[in-house]
Amino acid sequence: MENVLTVKRELISKFIPEKGITTENCGTMVDIILSNHEFLPRPEAENDTSHKQIIPYVVICRGDEIFVTRRLNKGGEKRLHGLLSIGIGGHINPETDGDGSDVLHRGMKREIEEEVDIENAGALTPRGIINDDTTEVGSVHLGLFYTLEVSGKVYVRETEKLEGFWVKRSELNGLYDQMESWSQFVVLALSK
Repeated sequence: MENVLTVKRELISKFIPEKGITTENCGTMVDIILSNHEFLPRPEAENDTSHKQIIPYVVICRGDEIFVTRRLNKGGEKRLHGLLSIGIGGHINPETDGDGSDVLHRGMKREIEEEVDIENAGALTPRGIINDDTTEVGSVHLGLFYTLEVSGKVYVRETEKLEGFWVKRSELNGLYDQMESWSQFVVLALSK
């Protein structure tokens, strides 16, 4: 059974919006997560709104383009099938990511490497924390929003779960209604 990294909602609730992205107190929240996280069985965590599963959410940028993926029907999260995403990421677990002060970074790096193959990747830049307590999926997840600038090609590795393509930033609003809520928040943040 997969265990996933979580934090008690009560420890971070005063810092997170009900719906959207915050850029305030992000360092404090990451410190709280690192100091107080616990690994719960995923089936339990998926239905436990007293905990937030921590999900790295990395937006891949190449100049004026954003890498977009569509979640196919064989993907793990059925509630997101068919929706577009501009974030790469997923659950952090002790079996593959270990524990300790760099568990979030290790989990983020592993998720990127599992989902895509990147030529000429730059540095990860922290952008904010994503929350959406208004949806079933969002009520049990918290996103760590980063951008990753690349200069080469990007290929989807998990072709049975995802398809990927580049979209100009100016065209993202036209896809807005097809996106999962976190991607909608990020599109709005990137357009500011």
